[in-house]
Amino acid sequence: MPSSREGLESQNWRDRLDVSRDLGTGFAAPGGEFTRALFEWSLLPEGSFLHEILQNRRVVELGAGMMPYGYALAASCEARNFVAVEPFYADKQKASVKALIEDAGQTIPRIPYKVEGRDMLEYLKDEADDLLCVVACGIEDCILPGAEYRKKVEGEIYRVLEKDAFFLSSHSDLQPQGLRTVEMTFRRPSNPKVEDRLRLHGRKEAFEKYGKLLYLGTQPLGL
Repeated sequence: MPSSREGLESQNWRDRLDVSRDLGTGFAAPGGEFTRALFEWSLLPEGSFLHEILQNRRVVELGAGMMPYGYALAASCEARNFVAVEPFYADKQKASVKALIEDAGQTIPRIPYKVEGRDMLEYLKDEADDLLCVVACGIEDCILPGAEYRKKVEGEIYRVLEKDAFFLSSHSDLQPQGLRTVEMTFRRPSNPKVEDRLRLHGRKEAFEKYGKLLYLGTQPLGL
């Protein structure tokens, strides 16, 4: 088995998965498809409300994986900036975002971004209160170290979330306590046979600001 450093530099995702298991901070799932679906849906009329929700926000994607769709989502919605938090594929994430920017030309706005090759809990602990709009796609229990870790991450999401911003959770088991929630489903643009799920978690300020955008075709939870 390769060492931790060799494993995280390996081009074989299975080596990185082995290292992530040994480190005990979650499993290195390459991911990206749920974020891609959310980005592509945001380009359709029914998903266009995401532009208002993300515009001018400091957007952070937890567990961004290898693909650049978190940046694409934030940039197309004209977010203030974007941070991809990815401990196991940071090099791949950097390369894919760079390639997307070069290939997109002027079709997607350019926004400041960085890739943080850190554990999501470690990263969130260093962020200020009431500052961010957080995105998590495909962060399911099966890739998290355990229930206690998840609880700590949820607490940090609650703390760093800007008061009138949302935590966007697509196919994610992260559900911060103390926030109102609305759930919706949508057909995956690249494969309409697949139905994707999105939950928006936020304080009353977020629902007061954006509520009219959310209730068409949604299922409110805990409102």
